[in-house]
Amino acid sequence: MKQDLEALLFATDTPLGVARLKPLFPGAEAKDFREAVDALNAEYEQQGRAFTVVEFGGGWQLASRPEYAGLIQHLYRGRRFVRLSQAALEVLAVIAYRQPVTRMEIEEIRGVQVSGVLATLAERNLITVAGRSDSVGNPILYGTTREFLNHMGIKGLHQLPPLPELAGIIGDREEIKRFAQQLGEEITDEDFETVAIRGDEILVVVPDAGHAATDVADSEPTADEPSEPDIAEAHDA
Repeated sequence: MKQDLEALLFATDTPLGVARLKPLFPGAEAKDFREAVDALNAEYEQQGRAFTVVEFGGGWQLASRPEYAGLIQHLYRGRRFVRLSQAALEVLAVIAYRQPVTRMEIEEIRGVQVSGVLATLAERNLITVAGRSDSVGNPILYGTTREFLNHMGIKGLHQLPPLPELAGIIGDREEIKRFAQQLGEEITDEDFETVAIRGDEILVVVPDAGHAATDVADSEPTADEPSEPDIAEAHDA
């Protein structure tokens, strides 16, 4: 099983869990897969390989070792990434630690509207609709996704690192930086300085091969864009 599992881990682009592996290995139990993973990691450790099998997001996947992170970042230097803005990270932190949570509850913590930010996070598949609240109007409840766990590199929400009161995170650069690092994002002081707020619209300057390009990120819906009630109707349809 060990070599077969290694081949599958090499081929997959998402974590492989027991539920996906069992049909491929009739009669195998969860402990068999764990023993195979442990055996592979022991081999990789003994051979000094640059990768290992990690468990997160409900399954296993091959990943490079942390000590090679700097080298890999150099490989992708100069490539343009549309990163999460400070506003998106704040909203994601609120959802991660308070889920299931409604839009109004998030807005009470942040003090501004978040409909556009929620749409951005949903497009990135970091949050999803988790149901409806029993309160008046049955507002939509939001929660994080398995993709969020993959980005965080954790098996479940119980492994989220402790954070101070969420209200204290809002506007706190260092706390936002730490949460961004846990998510695999990187925010510098320069990023904070290049964020311009115009009303409810956030303009983010994203470096691109030495040139500055201005992107609009996490903006609130305009008159031509659907607001959250419109999105809710689409889910109900």
